[in-house]
Amino acid sequence: MNLSWAMIGRFGGIVAIGCVFVVMMNMQPRWYAGLNLSESLPHWAFIVDRGAVPGRGELAVFPAPETAAYDGLFVKRIVGVAGDLVEVEGQRVSVAGHWRGVALSESREGRGLEPIAAGVIPEGYVFAVTDAVDSYDSRYAEIGLIAVETIEGRAIPVL
Repeated sequence: MNLSWAMIGRFGGIVAIGCVFVVMMNMQPRWYAGLNLSESLPHWAFIVDRGAVPGRGELAVFPAPETAAYDGLFVKRIVGVAGDLVEVEGQRVSVAGHWRGVALSESREGRGLEPIAAGVIPEGYVFAVTDAVDSYDSRYAEIGLIAVETIEGRAIPVL
C-alpha cells in the first residue's frame, strides 16, 4: 500500500480530534463531546459548552420534553426567543416572520402529529428547529417551546 503525505495528514488530524474529544469528555466538567446520529443537521460531532446559554441562531443541547415520542438529547438551532410571534397557518409554521417549515400530520411510524399552537413566545422559553424538512422539533405540539432552564448548553459543531 502506498501512503501519501496527504493521507497521513488526514489520519493524524482525525486522531488528534479524537484525542481532544477523549480528554474533554474525561477532564473538563464544563465541556463534553457530543454526537448527532440523525440526519437533521449537517454536522455529526459537537463540543458542548455547559456554561453557555445559546442565543438566536446558535445550537442548543436539551433533553427531549416528557411529551415527546423520543427519549434522549436534542441538538437544535434556536430560531425564536421571548417576544417573538409563532404563526401557524394550517401546517405551515413561521417564527418572527420567517417560515420555519411544515409540520407533518403523521410521524414516520404513523403516529398523529399536531403543529404547535400560535402565540408569542413567553419569557424563559425558545423555539428550536433544524434545517431538515422532516425534523422533529418545536414545530410540533409534542416538543413545543423549550424552557431555557432545561438547556444543557451550547453545541459547537466540529465535524
